[in-house]
Amino acid sequence: MSEQFNAYRKWLGIPPEQQPPNHYQLLGIGEYESDPDVIENAADRQMAHVRTFQSGPHSDDSQRILNEITQAKLCLLKPDSRAAYEAKIRSQKPVTAPPTIPTGERAIPVSPSQPTHPGMSPMAPLAPPRAIPVGSAHEQPIKVRPAETPIRVTPDNPTAQLPGIAQPNAKTVTRRARRGRRNAGVPWILILGVLFGVGSLIAIGIIILRATGVTLE
Repeated sequence: MSEQFNAYRKWLGIPPEQQPPNHYQLLGIGEYESDPDVIENAADRQMAHVRTFQSGPHSDDSQRILNEITQAKLCLLKPDSRAAYEAKIRSQKPVTAPPTIPTGERAIPVSPSQPTHPGMSPMAPLAPPRAIPVGSAHEQPIKVRPAETPIRVTPDNPTAQLPGIAQPNAKTVTRRARRGRRNAGVPWILILGVLFGVGSLIAIGIIILRATGVTLE
């Protein structure tokens, strides 16, 4: 390659600090790409672009880069060769040390008696909570109400023993309830009496008909 002309930078856009480029940079794909379709399509695209310069003044550079792209394509399409090449790339990268903390620096203590800002006053210490004395003279004894006597309720008149409830119709309600209980069996007696009377009339009619010699067909 001539010293004045940089084919990697002019044709493939690879900056000088990344030269000589690796296989992934030649194909214009990300490092450690493993998809065969991506690798093959990228190689075909780069080769088609570099072939346009074969008839120009830099035909030797064009042929050399075409050979490098072909080798990169064949290496990356084989899983074994690609794995070995990736391991080689990783071993060539410099190992960066973790950032260290300067030992000469130390924290500046802040005095609680001085404000941290001109417009701020120091925080006053919180007063400890005061315990409330137990059994002091200000406390009032708790009055306990005596147990109230249970109210007795009778079955006939549940409201008879309840205080504060007027009972003007208590006897009337009791009498109606008793009358209802007494009259509960009256309809059945009437029905039985009617049936018995009808049956008696039918029986008497049959006896009279037989006595007169009239037969029922």
